[in-house]
Amino acid sequence: MKKISVITLVYNEAEAIKDVYANVKKVFDAIKGQYEYEHIFMDNCSEDETVSILKDIASRDKNIKILVYSKNFGPLKSEMTGYKYVTGDAAICYESSLKDPAGLIPVFIKHWEDGYQVVYGERTRTHDNFLMLFMRRAFYRIVRFFSDEKLPLDAGGFRLIDRGVINELIKLDDYKPYIRGLISSIGFKQIGVKYVRGPRLKGHSKSSINYLIDFAINALVSYSVAPIRICTYIGLSLSLLSFTAAIACIVIKLAFWNIVISGLATVIILILLFFGVQLFFLGVIGEYIAAIHSQVRKKPFVVIHEKINFYN
Repeated sequence: MKKISVITLVYNEAEAIKDVYANVKKVFDAIKGQYEYEHIFMDNCSEDETVSILKDIASRDKNIKILVYSKNFGPLKSEMTGYKYVTGDAAICYESSLKDPAGLIPVFIKHWEDGYQVVYGERTRTHDNFLMLFMRRAFYRIVRFFSDEKLPLDAGGFRLIDRGVINELIKLDDYKPYIRGLISSIGFKQIGVKYVRGPRLKGHSKSSINYLIDFAINALVSYSVAPIRICTYIGLSLSLLSFTAAIACIVIKLAFWNIVISGLATVIILILLFFGVQLFFLGVIGEYIAAIHSQVRKKPFVVIHEKINFYN
């Protein structure tokens, strides 16, 4: 019998965690006898009752496994660590926000049995506010436009990946992984499943604006050299423009000696413009250098404080 692993990242989800467990259990109870399953919860050092609730569930259900981290290492590292501990023939990432319908899991499994190694949820509609919806859609399209990989649009973390993909994924030595991009770069046969993403019914989002900005920058820096290439092109264009303007001023002065070419305000504006452009370029270069710095001088990726229901 094939085995399906489900991984769920949690941080202060005491209100929702029982429903997360129940939703997944209901799905696999319906296909009991066809598949075995395990549900691994990765806790980022929750400060509420999340871990105690999970331990109580795990004491009654051996399909439930828990990894408790020593601190909050963030969702990307947590998810990557979860893939390293799955034992199934395929793994499904199911978020603790309950926004994604657990009822779609059998559809994912059906596509997997049909030969697809990656099956991802493609959001046709969400309940985000207008600004967040616009930012998310713009992010997906900007990253795809600049990326060397064909990244799926409007696809989050809700996905199924085959054991072959998992094995390749966990080989990658990326200190700050953009997992969606990594899975796309690995290849294999992939398909999207369209669905409507619901609202969060319990708890609240843990994704701050700072995290979302960092996530977006990491995605761009990880999967494209386009930003720094654009800086090079703009720098060359501005240099050419400045050189052309200087030649034009010399020609005009030689042709019309008595003409007075002045304009202190213009000079100040141009200086400020070029100064601002230089700072922007330095910032872009700095992001790439920071990514290299993180990769070279590695801090602990994830430290596991406690394991529950792991027997090896």
